[in-house]
Amino acid sequence: MKIFNKTSFIVAGAAILIATTGCKKMLVEQPRSALYPDYFSTAGGVQAAVTGVYTDLRGVFGGEGIVYFYDGTDETIAGGSSSTNGNIFNSYNGLNSSNSPDITGLYVDINTLNGVLQYASAITDPTARTQYVAQAKFLRGWLYFFLVQTYGGTTATQKSGIPLHTTFITKATTADAPAALADIYKLIIQDFTDAAIALPNTITSSDPFSAGGVGKTATAAVANAYLAKVYLTRGYTEAAQSGDFQKAADLTSALITNKGNYGLDLWQDYKDVNNPANDYGKENMFTIDFGLTDPQYSGYTQQPSGGFGINLLYVLARFNYVSTGIDNVTGIDAVPQKMSTKSGMLRDVYNGRPYIRLAPNTPYTILNAFADQIHDSRYDATFQTFWICNTNVAAGTKSDGSLKGKLVPCSNVSLTSYQVPTDGDTAILMPSTDVTMARRDAFNGLIVTPKQFNNTVFPTVKKFDDSKRTGILDFSSRPITLMRFSEVYMMNAEANYMAGNITAAATSLNVIRQRAAYRTVADAQLTAKNQFSVTAASMAGDNATNATAMALTPAQLAQLAIPNNTTAGSGLCGMDLILDEYTREFYGDPRRWYDLVRTGQLVRRVKMYNAIGGPNIQAFHARRPIPQSLLNNVLSGPPYPQNNGY
Repeated sequence: MKIFNKTSFIVAGAAILIATTGCKKMLVEQPRSALYPDYFSTAGGVQAAVTGVYTDLRGVFGGEGIVYFYDGTDETIAGGSSSTNGNIFNSYNGLNSSNSPDITGLYVDINTLNGVLQYASAITDPTARTQYVAQAKFLRGWLYFFLVQTYGGTTATQKSGIPLHTTFITKATTADAPAALADIYKLIIQDFTDAAIALPNTITSSDPFSAGGVGKTATAAVANAYLAKVYLTRGYTEAAQSGDFQKAADLTSALITNKGNYGLDLWQDYKDVNNPANDYGKENMFTIDFGLTDPQYSGYTQQPSGGFGINLLYVLARFNYVSTGIDNVTGIDAVPQKMSTKSGMLRDVYNGRPYIRLAPNTPYTILNAFADQIHDSRYDATFQTFWICNTNVAAGTKSDGSLKGKLVPCSNVSLTSYQVPTDGDTAILMPSTDVTMARRDAFNGLIVTPKQFNNTVFPTVKKFDDSKRTGILDFSSRPITLMRFSEVYMMNAEANYMAGNITAAATSLNVIRQRAAYRTVADAQLTAKNQFSVTAASMAGDNATNATAMALTPAQLAQLAIPNNTTAGSGLCGMDLILDEYTREFYGDPRRWYDLVRTGQLVRRVKMYNAIGGPNIQAFHARRPIPQSLLNNVLSGPPYPQNNGY
């Protein structure tokens, strides 16, 4: 969402959840110590308020704290340089109210939106009033949905959760209490429903929050997609109502049928989904912007350690390619792999800044979900599996002590700009299978096989790479996408599966699976030599063969017909097949913990695949603990209750 006219303001007074966050934004045009009702009666005031809420979402999704979206799942484990909290999230050992994610500060934004909704009727321009109120309703619904998925709401068996505030609060209190889950979902559904009716189908040049069609703020399609996700999510909960799954299926089906009205579609080539040129294209529906040099929107100078904006997403799952050697020393084929100090790599802009906070969980992600790397192009489009030598290094040694051939570095080392290597030898190769010692000795660089992957050395997630970076320490200015059109197909498959419509579920899954079979000649640049790629002569035939192979097989269709089973240790069911597809389609996106929680599969799948978290995870871990800051600040009335189990 490219937002201009950036402003900031202070929200003074709110419920205790708001009081804990302290001061927020100060209006540029008219500095105030608080937001008063009259402020929300002007189009400019409402635009500033809604813009400020959009801006705040960057703080949730752009920083290092988003590791809690990933750690402690089947897909991802804590990386070798993870923080203490990252390891706690992954192991479920020591997770408590003091170290869990604290996003309750978003209640400041909810209060701001409540002010918009309460007083915007005084705006005289009916067009502006309609659009601003629709945006405010979408955002309030979105924030509550995010919060309730994280912390839950009061039900018969879960006694805590989040509060529900729907009026503009101008005086802070020291009392608060969790709301019923059913009431929270009722508000979210109403907000998204109202927003979907009033929001435009597409973003145009007159949109007050996106300029000239560039950007991805809320549209009618986005509101309907999230409305479908709310019905889908509620359908698994104690607040479920009859028809929730069917409503999700109907909403997503309508979006697919009418995709042309919303300017939405799938790219033919999966690789294009994450092409920076397509960040605001037809498949990305809802994005959070970070900006590069736009002072009105981003307002950021380079970070102290270098880089623009605050989007750290591209650095989190990137291994330290500089620390590997090239010698075939004794034990080079052992687990863990032996490394020498003779590196064929130095840090550069193209290969990026390694934070190593996250790592793929090899037993599931590499060996299971992405096992088929011939018919399915998504592994090659998601992971970097080879590194081209970019420094002058002495020849490595073979296993018998003799010398290998000397690595030839690329001629266009990208030290001050992003440059794809045009030549040079491969210094690090991560093939999909084991190799012989003879193959290692014949290779001038280092070979790392899947059995040697760990939380320090692993294929890097490259889909978020930012080609605009100019320094080796730069972070990213690319937006983070929170809703893709491919998720509409996946939600349709999941909703139909849960509603018992297996044929319809299979149809949507096959659309996504068979799209992933497509490759172009240019895509060969993504794959290491000797791995699968197409040529101009073979492309048509290979793509047709692979599309046939990617269609669900009779055995997979039989599995899809097995109802969702959340019991730990149970055999495979249809939900396993759906969750595997979510992995292949969205690996690296900030979402996996929420997918597992929604489907009731968190405990079962972590026990099945995550050797670190499996022994400790329990059912209550499907909700994060209520942050200690909230508990400490409820000083009047009954103490704020902690979520069960913590």
